[in-house]
Amino acid sequence: MDLSQFNDKQLAILKQFREIVRDCQLPNSEDAYLARWLIARDFDLTKAEKMLRNSLEWRRRYKIDSLREDFKPPDVLRKYFSAGFVGQDKLQSPLWITRYGKSDMKGILRSSKKKDFVMYVVYLVETSIWRVMSDPQKYKRSPGAIVQTTIIFDLEDLSMQHITNKQAVDAAIKIIQIYEANYPECLSRVFVINAPKIFSIGYPILKPFIHERTRNKIKIFGHDSKQWKAAILAEVNPEELPVCYGGTMTDADGNPNCISTVNMGGEVPKSYYFSGKPDTSNKKSLTITSGSKEHLEFKVDHQGDVLKWNFHCEDSDICFAVYRKRDNELIPIVPHERIDCQMSAEEGEINCDESGVCKFNF
Repeated sequence: MDLSQFNDKQLAILKQFREIVRDCQLPNSEDAYLARWLIARDFDLTKAEKMLRNSLEWRRRYKIDSLREDFKPPDVLRKYFSAGFVGQDKLQSPLWITRYGKSDMKGILRSSKKKDFVMYVVYLVETSIWRVMSDPQKYKRSPGAIVQTTIIFDLEDLSMQHITNKQAVDAAIKIIQIYEANYPECLSRVFVINAPKIFSIGYPILKPFIHERTRNKIKIFGHDSKQWKAAILAEVNPEELPVCYGGTMTDADGNPNCISTVNMGGEVPKSYYFSGKPDTSNKKSLTITSGSKEHLEFKVDHQGDVLKWNFHCEDSDICFAVYRKRDNELIPIVPHERIDCQMSAEEGEINCDESGVCKFNF
């Protein structure tokens, strides 16, 4: 997608949109960045503005602008979650491959927190965008072009483990929601290949969370390699594609799977698994039964005081939020969110910018 394809009315709306959000600190000041939000909301200014402002708040809260430098992916994710950049498609968009079927999602989510897995995927998305923005000559990108990505999503060896594991499904839904809300029009094409029959069970679970505009960019293929290789090669030159997917690219040692750029997943060694429940000695504790609600209040005496927390569940997840009490009003500090913490403790802290009372809701 390029701004040269906009008609006069759309260009006028884009100009108006820039004026409406002039108070926003944008991560990218190009017209192409603003155009993404308008396209995603069919050039409805009110809806596009709301979507953009919500995304900017999300970026602020999770420090997305510094994610590439600050986020340190857990070793288990780098080694056993199969996802990597391999080249470009014919439109010079980054080409990524994910061997999701070969990734041991049960082992991965017993060895890393769900939020770390989700943020690792966000980290990969941000890296992909940065790669194009920082080298426009290589990617033959004009200032008016919207950065998009092509993905090969390989489901070879997909099993019921992937579909019935609640944490894996929840993580997939969370990633889709984040992508739809914060990266509109960043997707060029998704090739889902080697989809087994059980994919028909899993896809309907995810489909309601995928916008129709995104669904139209997804091509799904079974195990007929001749069919999906032809479809991929229609959009990707052979030299940009590993041999195993129909191209000519190999590792330096001739490996057709290009495992130096996209690992083969595999079973996660149990040595990576979380060892057990955290030690709760010498800590103030609060027991919460399933379906109940509890809270703790702390008096903050001085501006700059730090409040820290550390909690875990015996099973499933828990909803957590932090508020500042002001008169009869609760001001959100940490908005409510469901936290998976049965495998390892959830830890965090906030710097209090004023004195008063803070309320922790569970």
